[in-house]
Amino acid sequence: CKIEIVSYQKQYKNDFIDLNLAWLNKYFKIEKNDLDMLNGVESLIEQGAAVYFAVDQEKVIATCMIIPRENCTWEICKLATNEKYQGNGAGSAVLKACMNHAVEHGAKKLMIVSNRILTAAMHLYSKMGFYEVPIDNMEYERVNIQLELKIK
Repeated sequence: CKIEIVSYQKQYKNDFIDLNLAWLNKYFKIEKNDLDMLNGVESLIEQGAAVYFAVDQEKVIATCMIIPRENCTWEICKLATNEKYQGNGAGSAVLKACMNHAVEHGAKKLMIVSNRILTAAMHLYSKMGFYEVPIDNMEYERVNIQLELKIK
């Protein structure tokens, strides 16, 4: 399988929404913030956010979004992989694409809010160098861990 990493394209909007709703439904409940972000992805991109997709033969198998926050901090969010393709590097690849995008746009720090039950994501974040910090971003009820990575 030849995975290609591509930036946001309108044709993949439903894949972005569906992949994220799948994991949210499996582990948590969908919150208003999730729906606002998923449905409003294009206006977030106009405001500086970026979304990347891992595509294998025209099929989207993973996605990740990064959003600029204040003080040169960027937030990684909406990382999702099709369960059938977990473990093939697609999630890592879209996460790396988001991290690179933020660094190229002046990021000094990357942050993530998540939940410890998402063990695959936790493993991936730690492999990428993220470490736990006190939680200061509680926009979702499911958040029980916040991670960050300072950019050198």
